[in-house]
Amino acid sequence: MKGKLKLIGILTMGFIIFIVVQLLFTIFSKKEGRLSVDSHPAGAVFIDNVMKGNTPFENVFKEGEYMLKIVPDGIATGAASWQKKVSVYAGSLTHVDVQLESTDISSSADVYWVTKRGIFDQNAGIQVQTEPAGALVYIDNDEKGVSPLTIDNITPDMHELSVFSPRFSKRSKKIKITSGFDIHAFIKLAIDPTQRSTYSVQDKPVEATSAAQLKEPKNTVKILDTPTGWLRVRDEPTLVGSESARVNPGQRFELLDEQTGWFKIRIDGQKEGWISDQYAQKN
Repeated sequence: MKGKLKLIGILTMGFIIFIVVQLLFTIFSKKEGRLSVDSHPAGAVFIDNVMKGNTPFENVFKEGEYMLKIVPDGIATGAASWQKKVSVYAGSLTHVDVQLESTDISSSADVYWVTKRGIFDQNAGIQVQTEPAGALVYIDNDEKGVSPLTIDNITPDMHELSVFSPRFSKRSKKIKITSGFDIHAFIKLAIDPTQRSTYSVQDKPVEATSAAQLKEPKNTVKILDTPTGWLRVRDEPTLVGSESARVNPGQRFELLDEQTGWFKIRIDGQKEGWISDQYAQKN
């Protein structure tokens, strides 16, 4: 009886070792991933200067780095081409979505890919890079920091990733976070065509003014609606400037100065700070 049990134990252990070896062989021998490319308008897809097809495009590639180029088709001669090095990872999908416009600065692009964490690491995270760098990164309308940015320990679920930079159009995308995996995102922002490219501030001579006139400043800005329901006031005209206050949509403040993408305002008659002109309107 003991001999039979011992034999069964040996066979069971051998079977387990066989399964583990097969699993490890499958994991380490799989060195291919998928590359998916969409563009609007449609265009030809070049991989390392070799045409592979037209968008929408998807195919299997060996793990590695490739130069991807999208050339708009003949009916979209007004659109500019776009190119970037992209990485393909074994057992993973790299997805590229490009909006081709007449110039590079007006074109936008999203590149997303997924990598697996360690075998026993069940956390999840997001790594975000943007062009231009220094864009604000939001998860579900909650500001997380400035790109390039790594965000760890995100709850596995559907989330909305958004990035914003003054004078550029905001981009948002729904992403699914899965335990044990990291999502990587490269997001190219397009210049906002409604934004003014330059600002001019003219010095005016000081004039004698009555007390009544002083109470109503000539130049003011009105706070517009924002995704968060409020707008940060920063101590410097930059996304990395420290938050000094918050203002609400509909409020109006005295305009003190302007810089590209920013308004300087006075709060409560004394405090001063900078706000993004993306969410403010000058009178």
